[in-house]
Amino acid sequence: MAESDLAARYGLSEEWIEASAERYERGDYEESSAPVHMGSHLDAVGTKRETVTYDAADVQEVKRIAKERRVSRADIYRDALRRYLSSVG
Repeated sequence: MAESDLAARYGLSEEWIEASAERYERGDYEESSAPVHMGSHLDAVGTKRETVTYDAADVQEVKRIAKERRVSRADIYRDALRRYLSSVG
């Protein structure tokens, strides 16, 4: 999303954005008590969405298991990936 789109969405003026950026760069930005993270947002969030294609039969099996165990399909996929990564790591 472009900076101008974000500004419009949240009611921010270009002047406010520039003034905030200048205060932040000087080190005296005090608008929030939340931590400021440098680098990729993934460093702060810790997750990333990926698109993966599986055989239809495997997906159906995952759906069945998820329903049976009352967990999300994502939990099963994450668990399987963790197990695989630990086995090759």
